[in-house]
Amino acid sequence: MLSPSLLRYDPSKSNYGLLEERRARAAAEVRAQEERAARLAAEQESARRAEREAGELAGAAERAALREDAELAEALRRSEVDAEEALARRVSRCEEAVSSESTGGGGDLQRRVERLEASLGAATEGSLEERVSAIERLIEPEAGEAAEQHLPVTEPHAAVSLADAGLDTGRPAAPESTMGGESTCIVCFARVKSHAAVPCGHLCACGPCSELMRECPYCREPVMMWMVPRPV
Repeated sequence: MLSPSLLRYDPSKSNYGLLEERRARAAAEVRAQEERAARLAAEQESARRAEREAGELAGAAERAALREDAELAEALRRSEVDAEEALARRVSRCEEAVSSESTGGGGDLQRRVERLEASLGAATEGSLEERVSAIERLIEPEAGEAAEQHLPVTEPHAAVSLADAGLDTGRPAAPESTMGGESTCIVCFARVKSHAAVPCGHLCACGPCSELMRECPYCREPVMMWMVPRPV
């Protein structure tokens, strides 16, 4: 049999167990709160880092946009300067062709073009580029075409055939006929043959006449386009 002393209830031992249990629960709660605080701090630090990175990216994008805008503005400025210089060269060629004292090279482009128009009696409307093109067409059609195609301008009398230059072409001389000369346009008989029909390849017309035709005046084949041959 058990001793009666063993069956006796000891309140001190029961209270000690409850106290230890409470202490354990409190310690676990403290650890949980510390873990939550650590997680919250890590999340806040991650959010601050993401915010800094976003700010840096936005700053870099803004700087890149400003740099691109500056480069575009500089490119536009250079293109405008190049276009103005090219237009000034064309006006200078027109002034040399007119050879008039009233159309000297002084002054800005607008006044120089106005003096050219007054000298030629050909006031036109439109942009400065259009007015210069009209002046070039009045002076010499081939000069205007060469300027538009960035080709060197040649004097009208400089265009001669190989036979006229005294060179042996290996072909019999072609007599003058109602189809034009060896070097003149077969439509107007006045300007130099400068344009060839495509695809037939006949070099038979000048620039102004080619703009008015949709078929070759020599063989009557449909023309897809007119091109300016460049002998080498």
